[in-house]
Amino acid sequence: MNKCFRYIYIAIVISTFLACKEKGISIVGLHCDYMENPLGVDKQNPFLQWQLLSGENGKSQSAYRIIVSSDLSLLEKDQGDYWDSNKTASSETVIKYQGKSLPATEELYWKVMVWDEKDHPSDWSDAASWTMGLLDPSDWKAKWIGEREDIYPDSAITFPAPYFRKEFAIAKPIKKAMAYVSGLGFYEMYFNGDKIGDLVLAPAVTNYDKRSLKKLLYHYDDQSTQRVFYNVFDVTQNLKAQNNAVGMILGNGWYNQRDRTVEGNMWYDLPKLIFQLEIEFEDGTKEVVVSDDSWKTTTGPLLHNAIFTGEVYDARLDLGAWNKVGYNDTAWRSVLQVRPPTGELRTQSIPSTKVMQIVDTQFEQVNDSLYRFTLPETVSGWSAIKVKGKSGDTVKLRFISEEELDYGQTDTYILKGNGEEEWEPKFTWHTFRIVEVLSKQAEITEHSLTVKSIYTNVKNTGSFECSNELFNRIVQAFNRTMHANFKGIVSSDPHRERLAYTGDGQVITESLLYSYDMTRFLRKFVEDMDDARNKNTGYVPHTAPFSGGGGGPAWGSAYVIVPWNYYCHYGDKIILQEHYDGMKHWVEYLGTRTDEKGLIVREEPNGWCLGEWCTLYNSIEIPTSLVNTAYYYYVTRIMADVAKALDQDADVASFQSLAETIKENFNSAFYDPLTNHYWQGKQGSDVFALGFGLVPDDKYEKVFAAMLNHLHSLNYHFDTGIFATPLLLKVLSDNGKVDMAYKLMDQRDFPGYSYLLDSKNSTLWETWDGGGDPGGCGHCHPMFGSVVAWFYNSLGGIKPDTSNPGMKHFYVEPRPATDLKYCKASYMSLYGEIISDWEIDKDGNFSLKVTVPTNTSATIVLPKWGADSEEKSVTVQSGVHSFTISE
Repeated sequence: MNKCFRYIYIAIVISTFLACKEKGISIVGLHCDYMENPLGVDKQNPFLQWQLLSGENGKSQSAYRIIVSSDLSLLEKDQGDYWDSNKTASSETVIKYQGKSLPATEELYWKVMVWDEKDHPSDWSDAASWTMGLLDPSDWKAKWIGEREDIYPDSAITFPAPYFRKEFAIAKPIKKAMAYVSGLGFYEMYFNGDKIGDLVLAPAVTNYDKRSLKKLLYHYDDQSTQRVFYNVFDVTQNLKAQNNAVGMILGNGWYNQRDRTVEGNMWYDLPKLIFQLEIEFEDGTKEVVVSDDSWKTTTGPLLHNAIFTGEVYDARLDLGAWNKVGYNDTAWRSVLQVRPPTGELRTQSIPSTKVMQIVDTQFEQVNDSLYRFTLPETVSGWSAIKVKGKSGDTVKLRFISEEELDYGQTDTYILKGNGEEEWEPKFTWHTFRIVEVLSKQAEITEHSLTVKSIYTNVKNTGSFECSNELFNRIVQAFNRTMHANFKGIVSSDPHRERLAYTGDGQVITESLLYSYDMTRFLRKFVEDMDDARNKNTGYVPHTAPFSGGGGGPAWGSAYVIVPWNYYCHYGDKIILQEHYDGMKHWVEYLGTRTDEKGLIVREEPNGWCLGEWCTLYNSIEIPTSLVNTAYYYYVTRIMADVAKALDQDADVASFQSLAETIKENFNSAFYDPLTNHYWQGKQGSDVFALGFGLVPDDKYEKVFAAMLNHLHSLNYHFDTGIFATPLLLKVLSDNGKVDMAYKLMDQRDFPGYSYLLDSKNSTLWETWDGGGDPGGCGHCHPMFGSVVAWFYNSLGGIKPDTSNPGMKHFYVEPRPATDLKYCKASYMSLYGEIISDWEIDKDGNFSLKVTVPTNTSATIVLPKWGADSEEKSVTVQSGVHSFTISE
């Protein structure tokens, strides 16, 4: 036996079975711009992507051929009138379209074949398609219309929801009909009485428009740019021969959010819509139906709708069949052509928000007029009701959170008194675990309420399970918390503030990337930051889309951190190219925020300029200048890597030089050679220095030892806030102290995550003790979900290769903790599913099984185990690989 295996036996068994039983390569999962058969693509060079499956090991792609055609019959003949890439030598499976210019509204069909490592061809894939959107402002023939002008622009008053309708005739057989629509803030659309699409709370929130932004709590010099999303629907089957009716209802949403004014007057304008229906007839002719002054409008039963305070619906004012043909709308008014929002109309490419789940409830009648419906976990969504009663009877729903607060979340339904009545909200959401129903007259039973969980339909791409039930519950709580906070943004909480804090987003980015398909969602987040930033100074605000909120440099640094992590996981260099100037501008901005010592001590005028956040009892002692300057160094180092990836050689040298200067200033200010601590070693002060690479090499061991002594003095409990907590786990694990990181995470007393072992807590808390700002304890905040990434990249060991981004090559480097018996982590990369599955058997042997997707490779680093004191590594090609290390 080889000398290096003297104390350890490693058995490597390569499986001969994957998901596909047949030999060769099959092609699956065709996507355009990370979407399956998307409608309304608005890029001239969208990405075309596929995955490969094979029952053989070591399979890879050596070449591909893509054909794109305007007609399915041409595609079937292997003819590409838009693009034929011909045989192209490449192992990449995410390829930018490089064919003819793509016209607006065109439908394209495509397929792909590949050649394997031995130059053997595959069969053609199944056909896929995409449809172009409206690409230029001149493509829009429609006008923005509304129900009224805003004569009280500085008032918090809102009006009943406006309804709109239009009838039109169709004289010829239809080949295809596509509707392009946006309604601000939210809309519902109907054709001939039928609701179109299953999306809700649409379109997703953006920085829609210019606004006055008065009475701001935080300084903000609005130098933003604006975007408005529109949605695309294929309505061919919804149209009828001859007469048709289209109807729309508008909600206030974020566009006219006037209920919460803590951060200032954030609203834009009154609700408005734009609609364009493009009809292609079988004879080749076309017709367009648009929103214009021929439409009619009125208000109706939806008296109040608001994100924060819910809805009031008076069914006695029901409008009848208002969205069907033949309705008498003589009492309705002509619409107004209104001021268009300044935002550029863009296709909504992020997933839609939908009703994702129906949740069971436990019913209890408290007294003769109060009823309680209790849920097994926190839900963000709304409740549909089914009741009987007399005209004017009122049912009021109060939504109570896990921390037993309602945050003003209520819905009110007033009955029309005509048998059984059904109703549910349209333009709000609540976050709750209890629904209290107050009804003095209407009959309420256990069947009266249906709870609907509503969130943006981002797919889970990761799973994690281990022998530690607390860790499993943290992952489950993270998923529930994210579902509650996915509403077209990653919000800070889903009830009290609901803001897309940039700091909260950046600290959980790695957890998001492992857990969900973030290809489109995080791209939108980066674009939101780009919109919100100051184009003159480079400042990036604490929320994006901008909605107020405090923070500091660790928040705006999201504009560098998020794109870089996105690139490492997906290999998409475009996001770096598109935002390089803005990312660079942020670093330049930070350079204007320093004092004479080179430390960042200020941000915008009268801003908070926070460093760490949510330490124990939110008693923040660590100097903000330490955290801020550490982030200044961190993003400068990242920018050197970004510049290298983009071949910006001069900038690489510049960023590296700046980073060295920041490092010198940081050490001069905060390093104590007597204690080997940075500052006092508390609240992550050593962690930021160690984790971000600020410690000089000759002092690293001493600082690390000092940090360990500090942890010992805390009996291995966290004293960190939202930023240093995940960084502490990383520092410990990277330095061979995974058992210590495990002990921190496994604490069953305060502070820690043990509150999740109590069934009354189902989501992640904002603070270690569950307390928070006055009026809110924050029991559904995602920030401390940052630790989920540690489960995947340390315990499971799945890591991107930052020198070869995108998971074409990756690492599996599991770090088993002593008390853990098994761990299974899976991650669906763009190339396929990666699995790291290990266990410790009854004899103490360590067994690992790794699944490497077709057309990828992995470096597997086996842990120190048994008598051997060294790690072992092996690079493998695709397949299932098994390893056993004897005790």
